[in-house]
Amino acid sequence: MRSLATLSLMAVALQASAQAPGKEARQESLMSVTRVQLASTAFRANHDVFIWVPDVATGAADRYPVMVFLDAEESGQFRSALANIQFMIDRQQIPPMIVVGVPYLANRRHELTPPATGETAKIYPAAGGADVTMRFISDEVLPWVDAHYPTLPTRLLAGHSLGGMFALYAMTTRPDVFRIVIAMSPLIAWNDGAFGTQVMAQLTRDTGRVRTLVLSSGGLEPSIDGPATAFATGLRAALDSAPRNQLRFEHRRYPGDIHEMTPLTGLVDGLRITYGPIVLPIDSVLTAFTDAHMEDTLSILAGLRALESRYTTNAARLGVPAPFPEDALDAFGSYSVQVKHPALAVRLFRENCARYPASSNAHESLGEGLAAVGDTAAAVAELQHAIAIANAVTRKTQSILTKAHERDVSAAAVAQLHAMHRDVPHSEG
Repeated sequence: MRSLATLSLMAVALQASAQAPGKEARQESLMSVTRVQLASTAFRANHDVFIWVPDVATGAADRYPVMVFLDAEESGQFRSALANIQFMIDRQQIPPMIVVGVPYLANRRHELTPPATGETAKIYPAAGGADVTMRFISDEVLPWVDAHYPTLPTRLLAGHSLGGMFALYAMTTRPDVFRIVIAMSPLIAWNDGAFGTQVMAQLTRDTGRVRTLVLSSGGLEPSIDGPATAFATGLRAALDSAPRNQLRFEHRRYPGDIHEMTPLTGLVDGLRITYGPIVLPIDSVLTAFTDAHMEDTLSILAGLRALESRYTTNAARLGVPAPFPEDALDAFGSYSVQVKHPALAVRLFRENCARYPASSNAHESLGEGLAAVGDTAAAVAELQHAIAIANAVTRKTQSILTKAHERDVSAAAVAQLHAMHRDVPHSEG
């Protein structure tokens, strides 16, 4: 490593409307990355990469999957990707992840492309550097990230256009590296269509790896959309006839999108499709419980454990080993209170605190549960602990959503303490 610098990708001057006259506007960084210059053996040159770590509440995750995002030199596209990823993390649609932006070094048409033949070689005479780029990413960048950040072994690769083709090429030539690939508007017709045929055959033959591929294309990019749609149809048919194959594949087509727009929706949908199996529709589950009058403790526990088992299986498939989500278990505890089973609620709230000891909400819920069963002293302790955690997280985080959540938790804990104080009989005199 030659140099390390923190770069602000999006900085805006924020002028508060209530600001005192004469004070200068304050600059705040809305999204920042760390630029790292690596001495690359593969390229025989120094090569920049950009590292982005999500803003998450303390204790929300110990280790993170790593996404490699190609074409990071295109700041508008990279900014959009990071903003959308943080948005989905905040709303618990995807797990927190580290993003590694990889720009091209000198010649994008060389560095992102496999060798070219036929008519393709006439259009891309400099093609053929994809293997070098792949060695740089897999053998230099990812080990460096693992050594300097708290990572999981799960890797994602996202690329657009030539980057989308590179993502498919990497998926077939180095199938051990990336578990999840999001290929946006890839050049399937490369080498007079031979590239797409080879990729389809290799993906279909691979029955040993659990992987996800999300492919997208736009209706207003006909030279890409037609081959991509035909490839998707063929791959789906091939996978349907290969029952042992474990590739999860989806294609999204955007009829109104030009080539330059597919990275916006393609990345968002790619991540939502990928992590959809571990997004729990708790509101609809509990509504179904209510409609079916499932109000006894055995039914509640059976429903909870079935949901938890499904979640654990899907999380393992995606390489995100994580306990059952805090909000889901909290919701089952709250439902238990609603149907007059406070003892079960306390049991579930305690379980949540054991899994998420740094969560203010888990302790606040346990405090309310303990108050419901009449254990006042323990309830007070948990509520006070919740307030302390909420205050500490509020001071540390820069996320507006996290700050608002922690303030709500603290306010709920304070309100419960006041309610308990009013309910305690006071002796006269």
